[in-house]
Amino acid sequence: MLERGDWDQSMLGPPSVWPPCLRSAVDIMLPSMAQIVLFWGPDLVALYNAPYAPSIGQRHPKAFGRPARENWSELWDDLEPLLRQVLDKGETVAAKDRPFYIERHGYPETVYFDISYSPVRDENKTVRGVFCIVNETTDRVRADRALQASEERLRAVISQSAAGIGQASLDGEILHVNKRFCEIVGYEEQELLGKNIRDITYADDMPEQTRLYQRLAQTGESFDLEKRYVRKDGSLVWVNNTVSPLRDDSGRIRQVAVVSIDISERKKGQEVERQLASIIASSNDAILGIDLDMTITSWNASAERLYGYKADEIIGQSVLILVPADRIDEEPTLLSRVRAGSTVEPYETRRRHKDGHLVDVLLSVSPIYDSAGRIIGASKIAHDISAKKEADRLQAVLIGELHHRVKNVFATVMAIARQTLAKDAEASGAVTAFEARLSAMAHAHDLLAEGHWQSADLKAVVEQAIAPYPSERFDVSGDPVLLPQKVVASLSLALHELGTNAAKYGALSNATGRIAISWSFAKETGDLRLVWREMDGPEVLPPTRKGFGSRLVERLLAAELNGKSTIAYDPSGVICEIEATITSLP
Repeated sequence: MLERGDWDQSMLGPPSVWPPCLRSAVDIMLPSMAQIVLFWGPDLVALYNAPYAPSIGQRHPKAFGRPARENWSELWDDLEPLLRQVLDKGETVAAKDRPFYIERHGYPETVYFDISYSPVRDENKTVRGVFCIVNETTDRVRADRALQASEERLRAVISQSAAGIGQASLDGEILHVNKRFCEIVGYEEQELLGKNIRDITYADDMPEQTRLYQRLAQTGESFDLEKRYVRKDGSLVWVNNTVSPLRDDSGRIRQVAVVSIDISERKKGQEVERQLASIIASSNDAILGIDLDMTITSWNASAERLYGYKADEIIGQSVLILVPADRIDEEPTLLSRVRAGSTVEPYETRRRHKDGHLVDVLLSVSPIYDSAGRIIGASKIAHDISAKKEADRLQAVLIGELHHRVKNVFATVMAIARQTLAKDAEASGAVTAFEARLSAMAHAHDLLAEGHWQSADLKAVVEQAIAPYPSERFDVSGDPVLLPQKVVASLSLALHELGTNAAKYGALSNATGRIAISWSFAKETGDLRLVWREMDGPEVLPPTRKGFGSRLVERLLAAELNGKSTIAYDPSGVICEIEATITSLP
């Protein structure tokens, strides 16, 4: 109807019967390129031009010349008040981006229009219709809202990003920064804005930054740079900066975008790795790595010296190439422990050199973990103990020879004593006592020989001194104590004398007597206290004179032990107390 101009079929009749104001309004509407709809009369009959037709979709052309209620039914509750405001009150209604709910294409949607509704009056100034000039803005509103949502999301991303993000001019003036950037450099946002990026860049990093900035300004090429910022408190923070150009509408580079990632921890890790690599490379111990298939993956210079293989000829080979045939089961056992996360403490073993000879090593093995905490191999540290082994062997030979010679000396002295005093019957008891004392000295030297002539365990000294007597007659208790060399012989003699006297006159001279030997030791001060206490023996009478044994215990022993020793002749049993300070512990 609109296209044919078949106005006679409308509810308004032919134009010849229209009031002049209607004809004038239609004459204005039809040629206009604006979207115009005219609602006429009490029924608000709709007339519209061609540009308006697409805005009502499938309602065209049946909506033309029909009451608006028929074809705008779903939005009538919204539209009618607007039209009545104009038709009944003569007011003008205008709005920008006015939303309307409509189903013009067979589905519901909200559309937007700029509207201007104005009254059409007749010659009596009576409002007869509503002249509506509209402009659909749905696409723009949706685009604006999408852009706004995108910008809000972008702002949220920038604001909450774990990366520091900023904008700067080509001269380096800071124009915008997010919260994370402020945290990285230790400044408040307002303190940073207006500063130059040079103000917070470590001086040694400026030449490379300047070069890359200049290249970006000339070519538009983005760049990555690891650099240091100087924080507000003066400390340095390592960052990885990604710098990209920002162009204006004409395509010219006006600003740059900077994304800063704090890599301080990574740098610390790299420094630790560098130091560790340096330690491994310069270590005197052979250090190598293997994977879980026992394939060698790393090899330091000391491993080359110890085993004879260069890194390029051994890496990729099985570690079993280093294992002697009689120890071939060691590696699978070690690897099973490593797979379980265990560290193999250092132990002595042997490995094969490239030329075939065997090397004595002190070997320890630890798991190697990847970044996810999974065990991917093992680190093996081998210390060459060949020289130590040879030294130990030689020391054992020398100590054995010394031990043999000392025994020969004791035997010679005892033989001389027997030959010298053998014809004197009265001296036979003295010879026996002398031999017993020499024997105690010899046994003390046996203990020292076991300790490489440096020390002997106090409990071993006590047990050796009481060995000639029934063990059930003794109660021995005390802390572990290592006695220095000069103390061992003196204490052995003293215990020998106490035992001899107990056997002759004291607790060991009857069937019921017992002896308790106890001691305590303070490691912090080196103070030692030993008590020999006899009980359940014959009644003790003080001696009329002090013999060699008493003098040995009370004088010589006290001097050797740097302390004091006393013998009390209590009727219930002899009590000997020895107090000493062990000043030189091995």
